[in-house]
Amino acid sequence: MPVLGHRIPAPTVLVPALLALVITACGLDGPALWRDEAVTAGMARRPLGSLFPVLGEIDAVHGLYYLLMKGFVALFGDGETALRAPSVIGAVLAAGATAELGRRLGGARVGLFAGLLVAISPAMSRYAQEARQYTLVSGLAVLATLLLVLALRERRTFTWYGVTIALLGLLHLFTLLLVPAHLVTVLLRRDRGLLLRWASATSAALAPCAVLAAVALPQSGQVGWIEPPDAVVVTRMLDDLAGTPAFFALCVVLILLGRNAALWRTAAPWTVLPPLILLVASLWDPFYVFRYVLFCVPAVALLTAAGLDRLRWSAGVPVLLTAALLALPAHQQMRLPSERADDLRTLARIIETESAPGDALVFHYTDSRRVMSAYPDAYTGLSDVLADRPDEGLDGREAPAERFGERLRDVRRLFYVDYSRKPAASLFTDSDAAKESLIRDNDAEWARTGRWLFKGGSVHLYERRPPFT
Repeated sequence: MPVLGHRIPAPTVLVPALLALVITACGLDGPALWRDEAVTAGMARRPLGSLFPVLGEIDAVHGLYYLLMKGFVALFGDGETALRAPSVIGAVLAAGATAELGRRLGGARVGLFAGLLVAISPAMSRYAQEARQYTLVSGLAVLATLLLVLALRERRTFTWYGVTIALLGLLHLFTLLLVPAHLVTVLLRRDRGLLLRWASATSAALAPCAVLAAVALPQSGQVGWIEPPDAVVVTRMLDDLAGTPAFFALCVVLILLGRNAALWRTAAPWTVLPPLILLVASLWDPFYVFRYVLFCVPAVALLTAAGLDRLRWSAGVPVLLTAALLALPAHQQMRLPSERADDLRTLARIIETESAPGDALVFHYTDSRRVMSAYPDAYTGLSDVLADRPDEGLDGREAPAERFGERLRDVRRLFYVDYSRKPAASLFTDSDAAKESLIRDNDAEWARTGRWLFKGGSVHLYERRPPFT
């Protein structure tokens, strides 16, 4: 199987890749789409003409991913499985490419062990079951590192490495934290010529990413909900990178046991620098969430595999099986509906079951309107009564608050969706207050006749009191 100019031993790469496919594809349509996935679905369905103006306002950092998803949805549909399939592909790439990278740096056993550790990683599996780009960039991060190793060791061109780095940054800017790690790897070679060639290719790759960063920086308020990291956050990050809390101590022992200098020069900076840089920066301006450093899981797997390689097969295989058994409860847990921030399938089912043609729909927070994109068929026939320009911007535009009374005048029944998570920086506080005043607090005009809960909020049915006007 010719890949990157070499013949790859099939079991070393294919076994981890196939295992990753089996694990991540299992129960792919189990958990409901949640809020962020609803954004992916909505953006992938948009005409190109309306997609770019939205990216000029918000979510520019995800623009290339939305374009890729738009093409994928056009080919395979927009169901839960289709929306999440690219993330599965990313996890498969991460496992297979880690195995090949480990093989080149430490031999077939290191590659096999490292690929298998990525395949059974609960963190990798969790984000492989989500319609976002975090496993895709993880797979590309491993591929970029593999291309770097090939260029350094075999004096190959850095061209494809540069292309991959550019793709990484354009898919998610935080993945460029891999670049300082690669710089350390190159510096440890102590070859000025290689350093200059790497710097030239990397500078060219970072140019389009700099343009994206300039566009995205004014939009940084969209992550204003992120809190500064504390000791609990750091502990959870270490556990997730290792696989599970129960495997963490053994993982540390195995990492210390490994003595492969070439592997350490590549994987150690990759393991340490991206999380450290993001955590330290987040003490001043919080940006850290674990999914932004998911691409470091393969690096930890490589270091752990180097330690496993020091053991006999009779010891290494049981340790690997132990890691898999310890991860099993986490894999089962992440497939439960309770593991997502909200359950938009239940919300859609409530609306679809309880509504009738001609009913109206109101969202307490305007930016909650995006949840309709998860299961749009459930909202067919409902009047989004306060929407002025529903297709403009990410969440549409509402009518001015002073026109709400006019919009509601002919409504007899309306469903009021109260999303429990208030936006970090709502632009519609006056509108929110107007909705409270006109509907929820207006007992003289509206009677609440139904209430349903879903994870993430509640739905209230209001009916206008007689006499009707």
